[in-house]
Amino acid sequence: MIYNIYLFFLIFLKIVFIFAVFSILNLLSLSQFKIEEQIEKELNNIEINKTELNWNNIKNDFEFLSNKYKYLIKYEKVISMYSPIWMMWYQGIESAPPIVKSCVQSVIINRAKHPVYIIDKDNYKKYIKLPSYIIEKFNNGSLSVQHFADIIRMGLLLKYGGYWIDSTYLVNTPLSKVYTTFYSLKLNYCFRHPFINCQWAINFMAVPKNSFIATYGYIALLFYLKKYNRFISYYLLDYIIYIAYTNVPEFKNIISNLSFVNCNIFSLAKSLKSDYNKADFQCSFNKLSKKMAYNISNINGETNYGYIINKYQFKYRKYKY
Repeated sequence: MIYNIYLFFLIFLKIVFIFAVFSILNLLSLSQFKIEEQIEKELNNIEINKTELNWNNIKNDFEFLSNKYKYLIKYEKVISMYSPIWMMWYQGIESAPPIVKSCVQSVIINRAKHPVYIIDKDNYKKYIKLPSYIIEKFNNGSLSVQHFADIIRMGLLLKYGGYWIDSTYLVNTPLSKVYTTFYSLKLNYCFRHPFINCQWAINFMAVPKNSFIATYGYIALLFYLKKYNRFISYYLLDYIIYIAYTNVPEFKNIISNLSFVNCNIFSLAKSLKSDYNKADFQCSFNKLSKKMAYNISNINGETNYGYIINKYQFKYRKYKY
């Protein structure tokens, strides 16, 4: 009798556990794209007047949106040391050039406590639901892969927070904890553009989830593409951040308080075909190019390129989350 009661109790607990797990999974599946639904409602509530595509009209739109969402700054938390790192190779990382695979592996090795996610054309829908008109514009050729990646970038940072690191960054040292609500590489050496000026790098930046800049940036991109069919500039996302920088004092102060990177992150790219030299790897972060392919060795031995390829041999699969 006691055994039967005990057996019944175990079966009852098992049923309760299965029901609880099923309920949680169902709840998670229902709420997976909740933030996207909220953004869609936000956009539907913003009046969109068709205007001529020019910088003046774009500036007015972005100033309006940056003012609308700047209140989020006071609710931001610092970037978590456990937040994800997002990287992207649209065609699939297995098909990437060797230098890209090595750069990705360097991030995986030096990720500290951050999980690494590599986004591609097959898996991005698992993490973010883009509006149908964005997918349509991409499919019909109105959006390049680069601009499509800009939208995915800001959407992921809004929803999950974390780092966006381009897949051509070689990272030589473990990522350290940053005590700020916005982090990016602030450079003394960079390609200077009228609205960049080396104060940030959209290809290497980090935010907490639901941050001002990710919310405003993502909505600004979606808003823009509701009005226009093409990007006015390759650097539109930089311009979006520039408007926040010039229009929102609190955000400008955050960037002003960032420290400059104390080395030239582009110098290694110029010496990849040279003999391996430890002194060429002094920067923690090095911006390379997917087009770079040199000999792994020469008559003197290993080259800088060969050192990178040999040290950072691609092993991404073991780090999938």
